[in-house]
Amino acid sequence: MADMDGQTNFFATKRVRNIVAVIVAILVLILLFLGAVPASLMRTAISNELRGASDRDVEIGAVTRDSFFSYSPVITVHDLRVAQPDWVGEGDFLTLQKISARMSILDVILGDARPDRVSIDGLDIALVRNEEGRANWNDDESDDDDDKKSRGPGLTDLDIVNSHFSFIDRKRELAVDGPVSVNSEDGLRAEASGTFLKTKARLVFTGGAITGIDPEAEYPFEMSLQSPALKLTANGKMQGVLNTDRFTATLSAQAPTLKNLDQVIEAGLFGTQPIDLRANVRHEEKDWFIRKLSGSIGRSKLSGQADVLKREGRTKIDAKINAATLDFDDLADDAGLAKAAALTRRIGPRVIPNTRINLSKMGATDGQIDFTVDRLLSRRETVFRSLKGQLAMDHRVIKVTGLVVGLKSGQMTGSVQVDHRSGAPKFSTDLTLKGASLADLIGNGDVVTATMRGRVKLSGSGDTIRAALEKADGKAAMVASGGSVRATVAHVLGQNLSGAVKEIIDDPKARVPLRCLVANFKAKNGVLTPSPLAVDTATSIGRGEGRINLDGEKISLTLRGGAKGKSALHIVDPIRIGGTLNAPEVSVAGLGKAEDAEKPSLGDVLKVATKSIGSALGIGSSKKQDEAFIQKPKSLDCEAVVAAAMR
Repeated sequence: MADMDGQTNFFATKRVRNIVAVIVAILVLILLFLGAVPASLMRTAISNELRGASDRDVEIGAVTRDSFFSYSPVITVHDLRVAQPDWVGEGDFLTLQKISARMSILDVILGDARPDRVSIDGLDIALVRNEEGRANWNDDESDDDDDKKSRGPGLTDLDIVNSHFSFIDRKRELAVDGPVSVNSEDGLRAEASGTFLKTKARLVFTGGAITGIDPEAEYPFEMSLQSPALKLTANGKMQGVLNTDRFTATLSAQAPTLKNLDQVIEAGLFGTQPIDLRANVRHEEKDWFIRKLSGSIGRSKLSGQADVLKREGRTKIDAKINAATLDFDDLADDAGLAKAAALTRRIGPRVIPNTRINLSKMGATDGQIDFTVDRLLSRRETVFRSLKGQLAMDHRVIKVTGLVVGLKSGQMTGSVQVDHRSGAPKFSTDLTLKGASLADLIGNGDVVTATMRGRVKLSGSGDTIRAALEKADGKAAMVASGGSVRATVAHVLGQNLSGAVKEIIDDPKARVPLRCLVANFKAKNGVLTPSPLAVDTATSIGRGEGRINLDGEKISLTLRGGAKGKSALHIVDPIRIGGTLNAPEVSVAGLGKAEDAEKPSLGDVLKVATKSIGSALGIGSSKKQDEAFIQKPKSLDCEAVVAAAMR
């Protein structure tokens, strides 16, 4: 029995040894096979790799290897032709006479060829990108690179002779072609000429020699695009030889408009006045990190920094921008300014800006931009002096919060929002005015001196601020508590002719206290109506009625008044305000335009006096004339009406 058990153990042990020997033999055969993979098999693997997802035609004259046995042989492909993908059309993507490359056999078989030594002779490559951004050198159209980490080509040696390239980018409107070479003496050089935005262009790219170097080491490069449409230079280092997915560089750009630069960087920028910008940039996969941004747009001077990240098909921005000076006219190109000027000539000057707020093309952009403008510039007289706030973008909703607008005196604070989620952009504001001089706001000299407060809460829909406010609902209010009014004007406000004439004769510069001024308007579909419009001085009361139509900015208001004391003669006609917000026309109680009311002519005074005396004597009087002024004015509850207006 023991002998039989021993024989059984002996045969089991022998069987195991045989199995192990067979496995080892198979592994050895596999290793030997991999070390001596025939060129015909490599030809199939290379052909499949070059064919790509586009299934383009590939022709290979021959494939050879430099040794019978090696796991990293030098493989040479002769007479290679790769056709353009069908969406490009007829022609070849590339042709070359010979390319030799040392690479891992296993990588070739697995379709992940990453050669470290490459020699190219007789290359002719035609790079094409269509209007939608599809490129013939990249079969993968996905923007999701979460699972992709670029290692770069991994080259230690590269030599290119007798070669040529062409680059047609229809999305960027760039088309250039020229020779390309790489050698141990001059390094890499690609020099091409052609057109950019229909102007002559010259593109030069140079890099260091690629001969016996560490493929992961920093690789220096310089790039220059010279054209009347854009002068762009870059000087930097790639994180690995020819690893264009990871690099740092110093950039400079000069162009007639920021939109021309956007043709290259594709960040969704807009037309502007001429630019001269510089920045340090770092590119990681599809992310950009911009530091030390500085330069000018027109006469606006700015600096800042930004991170632009690509995540799950969306662009995320985190930026800080400071402008030492900013002219909003610089944020439009000549064509945009000409269009705005033509509109002004056709419809007349407007106060409400026609700034475009339809930014639906930025629907895939989120993030925040902190901005500060130290000094606002304008080619027209303006009370605006500075600006700061935070602009946030989140799935087609744009909010400006922490807004502070510095004025000639005082400031405006609050928030603005534009919602693009459905239909036309929905524009809304909630702004508060504090500490502003009425003289600064309306340019009335010293007729009325008062410190103003205000509240604007308006919302409407449209592609521009003007279009949105032409249909806006909400409120707009301006109030003043305290101050003074020229006495003659206060009497005119109270339609007190005898008091006005007395002040003109005795002391035309005399002043009376202003108890309060309230201009509280309710807005409905772009029409503002007083709720209330009232002025209370020490000697008179004035109340207004009528409307302001934001569609056309037309004013139609009437201000009727009454004297608090005795009035020998009432001015029959009320104060009428017409015209537009940009050019109001004020008829002051029959004395003519507002600018003439301070120094009325003798004829105007006699005309008003004659009419008033006639009314007092009952000559030509009517119910309408009796209602032209307030018979028994009551002082306003200033505290209550001011508080209501500011809510």
